[in-house]
Order: sequence, then C-alpha cells, then structure tokens
Amino acid sequence: MKVGIIGRGAIGSLYGMQFYQALKEDFCFIVDAQRKKQYTSQPFLCNGKEVHFPYQVEAKEPLDVLFIATKFGGFSQAIEQIRPFVGENTILCSCLNGISSEDLLQEAYPENTIVRTIVQGMDSTYLNQSVTYHLLGEIVFGAQKEKEEKACDQLEALFQQAKVPYRRVTDIVRQQWNKLMFNCGLNQVCAAFYTTYGGLQVPGPLQDLFFAAMKEVQMVARKKGIVLTDEDVQAWFDVLKPMSSEGMPSMRQDILSKRKTELALFSGTVVPLAKQLDIKTPVLIDLAKRIEAIESVLE
Repeated sequence: MKVGIIGRGAIGSLYGMQFYQALKEDFCFIVDAQRKKQYTSQPFLCNGKEVHFPYQVEAKEPLDVLFIATKFGGFSQAIEQIRPFVGENTILCSCLNGISSEDLLQEAYPENTIVRTIVQGMDSTYLNQSVTYHLLGEIVFGAQKEKEEKACDQLEALFQQAKVPYRRVTDIVRQQWNKLMFNCGLNQVCAAFYTTYGGLQVPGPLQDLFFAAMKEVQMVARKKGIVLTDEDVQAWFDVLKPMSSEGMPSMRQDILSKRKTELALFSGTVVPLAKQLDIKTPVLIDLAKRIEAIESVLE
C-alpha cells in the first residue's frame, strides 16, 4: 500500500519512521513547497540518528492510506492540502486528539472511509528538528459502522507490515472518550503547571489534579451514555508509569515552542458539553483559564 502522513511532529515522525522503514518509496510526508525546502535543508534526528524522509508537494497518484497528524490549528488547512492525494478508495485516519476531527474529515470527504483512530502510550518529544522517544505506544482503531470493517482489515495488515503496535477494538467511540479523559488530565495539567510526565508520576497536588480532571470527564461521558469506569481511570496511571519522566505531552511542547495549544479539543470540548448536561467541572474550567493565560503572552 502507498501511505502518506501530513504533519511531521511528535506523532507523525514517530510512526513515519516505522512506515518509511517498511515501505521505502511507497511512503511520503505531504508538505507544501516552503516546508519541503526547510525540511530538506537541515538534518532531522530521530533518537539521535539522522533520517531523510521523502517529502511530496504534488501528488503522483492517490494514496491508499493517509494519516493526518497535524496540530488542531492546522487541521483545516491539512484537509485541503491532502485533496490531490485522496482518491475514491483512500482510507483517511485522523491522529488528532479529541472526538471531533473525524466528523470534520467526513464532511470534507463524504465518499471516503474515515476510520476512527487513537494514538496513545508513546512518550515522543519533538523540539528543534529532533524527535526523541522510548515508547512507540500504540494505534487504537476500529469500525464505527459495518462498512468500515474492510478498511480496518487493510489497516491491520499495514500495521503488521510496518511493525506498528496496534489494537483493533469494537467500541472505538468509547475508546476515544477514554483517551479524551486521559488527555484532559495529562496534557492540561502538564501545560498549566509547566511540568513533565515526572510531575504527575509521583503522589502530590499535580497527580491529584490529573485524577480530578479525569473524573470530571468521566461524569460527562456517563451522562452522554458512554460508560467510563473507575478501572479505566486507574488504568491511565499504569500507562503513565513507564513513560520517560523527562518527556512531556503535546500541549506542553506547544507552549515551549510558543504555539497555540489544542485546548479546544480538551476542556474546550468537554466544558460546553458539561454545561449543557448541567454538570459542574471546576477543575477543567480552572485548567482552561490557566492555559488561556499562558497562551495570551506567547510571542
């Protein structure tokens, strides 16, 4: 299969490395001309080793599978930028956090198969043309509708070929809410309090906030008919435990790089839903205010 990724950040470069090693010339990063010039003029390091990825500005032919791994701020632009690479049989997967990007993608490409996808468990950090990681994490995916099963079969074969850790599930919407619960805690606490994974791995106020934020998302999900259990909450502590203590989630990396964060995908999504459902979310609201204050002074 011919595979492409748009977005060469912490997630895109991590899995791009796996696809590139397995597929060679059948893999590419989709970029604009300016970014291609920038990327090819300076070395890119993956765990300290120089990597020369293939970059395509113009489509030679439609791709079989295309992953969007940009930040949310670049998502709308990415949807249009990939259009020349999308054929009638192209499978589209969004690696963005949250629960809304697939719906936006389906609106733009109503005839294509969109497979709901979650990337989790990795500890990659992308700064200054370099990505470092210890854990590859996994790609979680599944069919929301029966007609998506064939596409899921193709993805499963691709992940096996590229040695990408994956898990195919039958309850992908619940899984996305579960990941959203984790991100609302992990990403937002690390961003709001200038900390790494290590700050949440030890008992204390930050770990308590991590837990409290997840519990608020759990309440909202349950009111929406999506059952997130206390075991689901506790399981995220097991996921966090082996991560590099010096690593940091994407929202914290955004702040260090003076970029706007993906707050809209986290508290920005859950808090309005909570208000509609008459659920109090003081922790999520406070985290959002802190992050907004930080963003307001970013240069």
